[in-house]
Amino acid sequence: MAWIQGKLEKTLTIAAPYEEVLAFFQDPAKFKEAFAQMKDSEQLEPNTWKWTLQEKQEKGIKFQGIYTVKYEPTADGCAWETLEGNIKSSGSSRVSDLGGGKASLAYEETLQTDLPIPRLMAKVFQPIVGREVSKGIGSFLENAQKILES
Repeated sequence: MAWIQGKLEKTLTIAAPYEEVLAFFQDPAKFKEAFAQMKDSEQLEPNTWKWTLQEKQEKGIKFQGIYTVKYEPTADGCAWETLEGNIKSSGSSRVSDLGGGKASLAYEETLQTDLPIPRLMAKVFQPIVGREVSKGIGSFLENAQKILES
């Protein structure tokens, strides 16, 4: 098994009130609405969630992410880190009020997947998986923005 990493740092302007954007990014229960690849979610305790992603197969590799994440709301957003599972996610979101019913979201996440491939193959797959991970995080942010702006 080999851990392969992807990372995304992005700042978005969201056409929604600051309070709504902040509430969304401080409440993991709302995240599942924006996770396109979500199969199942379970709240284990306050601010701790177990996420199960849909199984994905690409280039002969099958993978289903199952991981538990602890979220810590902050004054201006949220920070998180994986407690266990075959995905390691850590990051933060920071929301600021732009006035006029708009908010700025500064989002950064590093996500590692434990793929069922030999370590020697990890270097070959790193660019492909890194792009897919970044694309998945970007999709979550796009979906969150659509939800908040609707």
